[in-house]
Amino acid sequence: MLPGLRRLLQGPASACLLLMLLALPPAAPSCPMLCTCYSSPPTVSCQANNFSSVPLSLPPSTQRLFLQNNLIRTLRPGTFGPNLLTLWLFSNNLSTIYPGTFRHLQALEELDLGDNRHLRSLEPDTFQGLERLQSLHLYRCQLSSLPGNIFRGLVSLQYLYLQENSLLHLQKKEKKGKELLSSWKMDALKTEGITVIAIYCYYY
Repeated sequence: MLPGLRRLLQGPASACLLLMLLALPPAAPSCPMLCTCYSSPPTVSCQANNFSSVPLSLPPSTQRLFLQNNLIRTLRPGTFGPNLLTLWLFSNNLSTIYPGTFRHLQALEELDLGDNRHLRSLEPDTFQGLERLQSLHLYRCQLSSLPGNIFRGLVSLQYLYLQENSLLHLQKKEKKGKELLSSWKMDALKTEGITVIAIYCYYY
């Protein structure tokens, strides 16, 4: 060590130097390998990189996450941070979405799961907790039916896209409450083969 630097670290100046180091802002979370990150708004773009799973160590402040055009097969709870507003997962190989995967994403406004040809079924509570979700994309999957209460609690939902599926019917569950059918974009529900189509969204 240089003599001058040794004296600097031994005297009263060392305390000042330590305080200055402590006052520095924490380092920004690193961007996952092969992804591109932007600061405003906090965005992580990982599309078209042949990922077979969601990249680890996503920055917790991420508001927009783009994972389309990969090879992701499975989604599990704890994968995504709670600050997400937009999540794109279209054109992957999704076949399984475990219960609770989206439950803590209370700020999420747009979820795109379209064009996942191996996605054949969804659990009744798949979208539980997404009270701010406005747009849900389930087009071009292999869904043949949907549970009757799968949209329960989605009180902010305005756009639902189900075209190009194998739906034979959409189960209807009658309950007292405020019917929001008029606010749904019915053009998106013109799926070939549907014999019954009625979606109700209630406040509880």
